[in-house]
Amino acid sequence: MSISSLLLRFVEDELDRSQELIDRTLVATLAKLQDPKANASLDRLARRELAELLQQGRANFQRTFVDSLRRLALAEANGIDDLPGFAPSAEHDTLTLMDDTLVESDIEISRATQLIDSAAEWELRELATFTSTLVGLDRVSPESNPMRASTYARALWESTCTVSRSPLQRSTLMRTAASVIAGLLKLAWAGACTRLESQGIEQSVYKTVVLLPTAVSSTAVGQSSGSGEGIAGDSVSRLLSRIPRSGTGAAQGEPSTAQPNRSTSQEPAARSQDPEILSAALEQALQHIELLLQTRGLSSDGVMSDINAPVVPASLRQHASTLMPHVDDAIDRHVVDLLSRLFEAMLTDQQLAAPLRPVIARLQVAALRVALRDGSMLRSDQHPVWLLMNRMAAAGQAWPQAGDPRASRLHGFCEELSSDIASASQQDSQQFLQAVSRLELHLQHELEQQQERAQPSIQALIATERRDDLEQALRQQLGEQVRQVKTTDRVRSFMTHDWARVVAESILRFGAEDPRTVGSLSAVDELLWTLRVPDHPDSRTRLLQLLPGLLQRLREGMALVNMPEADRQGVLDDLMAVHTEALRAGHRSGDKDEASLGFVRQLHADGAMDAGAQPVQSFSDSLIDVSSMDTVPADLMSDELQVASAAIRLVKEMTPGASFRWFLSGRWRHVQLLWRSPSGRFHVFASDTPERTHSIERHSLERLWREGLVTPLGGTSLVSRAVQRVMSELDTASMTASR
Repeated sequence: MSISSLLLRFVEDELDRSQELIDRTLVATLAKLQDPKANASLDRLARRELAELLQQGRANFQRTFVDSLRRLALAEANGIDDLPGFAPSAEHDTLTLMDDTLVESDIEISRATQLIDSAAEWELRELATFTSTLVGLDRVSPESNPMRASTYARALWESTCTVSRSPLQRSTLMRTAASVIAGLLKLAWAGACTRLESQGIEQSVYKTVVLLPTAVSSTAVGQSSGSGEGIAGDSVSRLLSRIPRSGTGAAQGEPSTAQPNRSTSQEPAARSQDPEILSAALEQALQHIELLLQTRGLSSDGVMSDINAPVVPASLRQHASTLMPHVDDAIDRHVVDLLSRLFEAMLTDQQLAAPLRPVIARLQVAALRVALRDGSMLRSDQHPVWLLMNRMAAAGQAWPQAGDPRASRLHGFCEELSSDIASASQQDSQQFLQAVSRLELHLQHELEQQQERAQPSIQALIATERRDDLEQALRQQLGEQVRQVKTTDRVRSFMTHDWARVVAESILRFGAEDPRTVGSLSAVDELLWTLRVPDHPDSRTRLLQLLPGLLQRLREGMALVNMPEADRQGVLDDLMAVHTEALRAGHRSGDKDEASLGFVRQLHADGAMDAGAQPVQSFSDSLIDVSSMDTVPADLMSDELQVASAAIRLVKEMTPGASFRWFLSGRWRHVQLLWRSPSGRFHVFASDTPERTHSIERHSLERLWREGLVTPLGGTSLVSRAVQRVMSELDTASMTASR
């Protein structure tokens, strides 16, 4: 999307004011850090240390904020996803590497965004009416404003990270600075509205504003995470009993106050046992309406969720006056009225993907035919007609990005399904059930294709999990052996931890039977023997013969796991001291002894400078890991233990193919779980951007659940939302008529 000249002028004007904004923010933040009353949770030393760090790094803090805000704002204005570290590599690698600061940053950005949104809610709404005009919209969209709360929150976080590497200090500084900048932005956005108005910019016609989600309360984790396939609350049959029997008038949106008798909702059930053939006049009217629905569209008075689709297909209700004269039975008229209302509500549903609206519209007449013949459709939320509508809508939510090939394939397939149903000579529930099965097969095929593309990530995680399991078993075994030997703490730690990594890595990389693996295993026994050499001349002779090969294997193993050079040398120095002492024990000093000792020193020194290859980042280092991070303060959690327990349960219940909303790098994204390891430790998600994946560990995912930064996608189903909307309209009409 190219940026309009009017919007560019607005963005540049706001960016020019960013230096003054961050200057005032820094001064007020320093004052709050130095005020004991404003930071009662921190001791005086911690406050002073953080204030000193900010004072020392103030120039970098301010410069980073201004630069980051410019980059992020222009990216937002141009529709560019400024997600650091997620660009595809030259080899088109599907693996998304995520470091252990990502969870921390998302939590803090989410909290700051929510704080700013809350402090300046009305100013943001007002500003969105102007920016919507600047980009040419005739309605209000918060996304039209590149200078929104999340943009400032991300820039503030990036500047905060320049001050300290400590998670606690960064968190404290971010929350303090966010509380300051929220008030300043409230005034800044009010001033921006005044300036735009003085420039003659007119506000967009206000219809509705759907606020962008920021952070969800942690208590939301305990709510149901069902798929939303069913019709919650009031059932369709109960809704049917509330539709007034006033003939054509009711179908045209003129509810009557007359109340149907109690047997109304039961009558379709009785007729479902006798599926009659529709009268010729009614069938002819249905065919005529079906043709009209396929070739005509009407502009909607409602607001569309997709700005690229301003037209809503015609609904059955708009043709009810043509249909009703051919419906003789009162119950049938009631059914027609109900279906007309429901489809109108579905076609104007803001959560329904725009390309799926013509698909749903084309199914209206087919669904009405089934309802007139099969009364069970109005009694069960599991009827194939409703299942198909809900499954299409839910699948459409998973891939919201324009141009996503997965969404294009879904829309094309759904069009094919609706065409097959609409063109069939006989339309019944079995046909809809077959369509549901075909759709599930299509979605399963899409999932399998994504899983295949994600195999590099999955295989890396499988290897990581196997490596960790092997290391754990080896650590226990080596720990028992080393416990029986008197040696230094550094050597003991090396054998228990580092050499366990070496053996595990060798098994996974080369195989258990490979000579290199066999050598790393035999090195354990040899090294243990050298740590307790018997006081005998033959033993010292054997030690001299053993050391060259042993030390070579040790160096190769250290290089295999990229052991830091300083740690390598420390272990070798300790071993040299042990081996030197073993050779010296029981002997008088002499030329032969000195020659042996020199030989040992030379063995330990050989290769010390070129022992290892260049370090390569391991996959496990790229995963989100918050095990060492500070816990969420108690005052920000409600029923912490209950929420944590619910998060553990919900993560455990996640299954491949399910879709979720994930707050990642300052915005909500739709992701789909592709794979979880057998132990449930690792998870791989497909991104809302094609060919991208996100890998994360279980405990990190649980923390995101606790913070409300990962939630199930969907919730209430399409048909359920339609039922609730029609019920609300009937309640409003009833209240109006009773006045």
